[in-house]
Amino acid sequence: MKRFRIITAVCLSAVALMVAGNIWYLYSLYNSIRDQTLITVSECVRRADIREIISRFNRGHKGEDVSSLTIPLKVQGEKSSAGNYEYPRLLDNLSQIMSEYFHIIEKTDNRIAERDGESLNALFKDELSASGLHPDVAIIEPIGSGDASFPGLWSIDFAMSEDQSPIYKVRFSPLHGHILGQMAGIICTSAMILILTGFLIWYLLHWVGRLRSIEQMKDDFTHNMTHELKTPVAVAYSAADSMLRYYDQSDEKRNKQFLQIIMQRLSHLSGMIENILSMSMERFKTMTLIPEKICVKTLVNEVTGMIELKADKPVRIDIDIPDDFSVIADPLHFGNLLSNLMDNSLKYSGDSVNIDIRVVNGAIAVADNGIGIDKADLPYIFDKFYRVSSGDRYETEGYGLGLFYVKQIAGLHGWDIEVMSRPGYGTEFIIRFKDNEER
Repeated sequence: MKRFRIITAVCLSAVALMVAGNIWYLYSLYNSIRDQTLITVSECVRRADIREIISRFNRGHKGEDVSSLTIPLKVQGEKSSAGNYEYPRLLDNLSQIMSEYFHIIEKTDNRIAERDGESLNALFKDELSASGLHPDVAIIEPIGSGDASFPGLWSIDFAMSEDQSPIYKVRFSPLHGHILGQMAGIICTSAMILILTGFLIWYLLHWVGRLRSIEQMKDDFTHNMTHELKTPVAVAYSAADSMLRYYDQSDEKRNKQFLQIIMQRLSHLSGMIENILSMSMERFKTMTLIPEKICVKTLVNEVTGMIELKADKPVRIDIDIPDDFSVIADPLHFGNLLSNLMDNSLKYSGDSVNIDIRVVNGAIAVADNGIGIDKADLPYIFDKFYRVSSGDRYETEGYGLGLFYVKQIAGLHGWDIEVMSRPGYGTEFIIRFKDNEER
């Protein structure tokens, strides 16, 4: 178990590290997409700026043929190590050159009117929309035009080229939705993997816990059976040893007494072995019931008579069952079911016990004033080999099969069985029969 704990701790640590790494990767991806989005916004500003200048140019040259504009372009290349000229970021450079050229026209052409801020902002929103960005607020202002406060907005400084000073202050609504939309696929798959991993870890630990409980139940069963089997074996062994050591052929009474002791103990031992074998699930699957109409009060009287005979403490059994109350059941197994319930009332009680057997709304209730069962133990009392822990596990005889047998027999008949208990106040079992059974 120590090795399992170490491996589990290592695996959980590895999973935690992978989750942390995945979160860091998502954060880095978010920042990368955000930077790319800001570049897209900057290009939208450039295109809106050029379109706004062209619009004013057209108005200033009204009546002239401005259906086409001729722009002289000069792109500076860079010489590579191999001696060839290369033109990195060619499209970006062309865009910057166009922006610079139109600003030169704006400054040198007296017929072009002053900048139209509203038109520029409208064109800016149009360009953003065309790029798939839809901020609620999008404002372009010349640098130094004012220090208006726009809380909660993102902002960038726009310059025509990297080596020039900014000419615009651009403010716009945060674009978290757009960025997260770009990341939706990887976020969803990561979340699903995380949820699935968490579920598998929980499921594994849950079943490991159950296996540990089963292992503990198995150990308890082994200890209990060892204790139960030792007593009849020891008594039979002592009786047989006495006969061998001190055999007296003339003392027939003494010899018969020893033989009776041996037979009783072997019979008890055989009964315990038979009970264990009867708990086999395969045997339950192939068990054939022989149902017949049973007068419940008659059967209960027979069972209570046997319980009273073998009781080693004062016991009072109150029976409140109508004489005509009957069910369709296998008499042998139904009797054993009732016997197990009453036997438990005897075992798990104080110096004396009161057992109340009555009919309630067509169901049979078997109640006692015993020590009761803790709420935490109630869901497991019908499990195979389960015994309620009460200090010394050998304090009460048994090996955790009685209530398992009761549950299986009730199930084979199609009945439901419920239990209610409070420590110190006793326990009540209720057997609910099928609705179509005769009463």
